[in-house]
Formats: sequence, structure tokens, C-alpha cells
Amino acid sequence: MNDGPWKKSDGEESPWKKLSPEGKQGSDQNPWGNDTRQPREERRPLEEEVAPKPEDEEKEEEKEKEEEEKEVLVPVEEEQVDVEEGWNRRRRNRSVAIQFLYAWELNRPQELSDALNEFFIERELVRDDYIYAEELINGSVEKMDVIDKVIREKAENWDFDRIAKIDLTLLRLGIHELLHRPDVPPVVVINEIIDLGKAYSEKKSKRFLNGILDQVLAQLDRPARESSL
Repeated sequence: MNDGPWKKSDGEESPWKKLSPEGKQGSDQNPWGNDTRQPREERRPLEEEVAPKPEDEEKEEEKEKEEEEKEVLVPVEEEQVDVEEGWNRRRRNRSVAIQFLYAWELNRPQELSDALNEFFIERELVRDDYIYAEELINGSVEKMDVIDKVIREKAENWDFDRIAKIDLTLLRLGIHELLHRPDVPPVVVINEIIDLGKAYSEKKSKRFLNGILDQVLAQLDRPARESSL
């Protein structure tokens, strides 16, 4: 039986629907950011053992208890914020590229083209809307050795293998655009990666991402705020 482009063990789910901006990614967390918290409830009275009280106080407490029992306790769901609301097409394309490259790093497929086909089908994405994402994915994978060499050089005080996978993915995408996409102004690339990092990674990652990308920017032989085409 054909298991598709991914090496999956029995019962293992496809990686595609797991990474989302709602779950922050960190090196010491479940990489998919699953939230297992239970919905909180409003006003849950506690039963406590208390010492005997005067008759007047007992009557007052009984009255209060009757009033509380009339209230209906309903679960209050934590407010969900759509962080993608207001994103333009280019940022949505970068977001899709990040999601693919993140899963690709965790479980590299045997054939990139087959994995892309599966990705777009399972995510139910209109492929024509994500041409730029595909360009970024193919370019990043093709130039991965060059990109990773740059990361190792610039992150000299970091163990490459211990960089959080989502931060590594963000860096790979950003460095690919800085080095190999002269049609995009470098400052735009860095701002996009930092903003996407706010959605996908931890707050403390901003300084790390910005520091590496700024070093790459400093060595570029092209205008920082203009495209080179």
C-alpha cells in the first residue's frame, strides 16, 4: 500500500493540520501547540467546613445560598483571536510556506513535489492563490545547505541543533528571501519574519530572529528598502 510521500508509522496522522498561529511554538513545548486547558467556569461556590454560627447569620447564609442556586453556571470559553485577520496575500503565502517547511523539517518527505500535492489537498487550499508560497518552499529546500551554513555562521553562540524548529523555519525562509529574492526589499522581509514570529513563536524569539537577519542584511550588496529589480 502506498503511504504517500511521508514516512508515517501505523496510526500516525498527517502533519499538515497541526501547526497554527493560535499555538505558540517553543523548544520545550509540544511542537504543535495543543491547548489542553479546560474551559473556565464563572463563580463556582466552594463547600467548606465552618464552625457553628449564630441563628441570624445562618439564616442570612441560607438566603444567599438560595440566590446562588438560582444562577446558571455556564462554561466561558477563552477568547480566540484570529491572528490572520487583516493579513495581505503575501503574508498568507509566507505563512503557508512556514507551515510546510516546519512539517518538512520534522518529517522530511521522500519527494518534495508529492508532499506539496498532499499538503494543498489536505489543507484544502486553492493552489493558484499560493504560487509565491510554492516558490519560497522550492527555493528554500533547494538552497537549504547554503541557508543553514549562514545560520550556523551568524548564530555562533547557539547550538544549531538546539534552535527551536519554528525559529529555524522562520530564519530559513527569511534568509532565503534576503539572499535569493532581489524582487523583495530586505527590510520588508525582516519585518514580515518578525511579525510572523509573533504569531508562530514565542515572544523572546524576536530578538534572536532580528539579530540573525540584521547580520545577513548588513552583508547584502543591495538597497535595504528597495527591490533590486
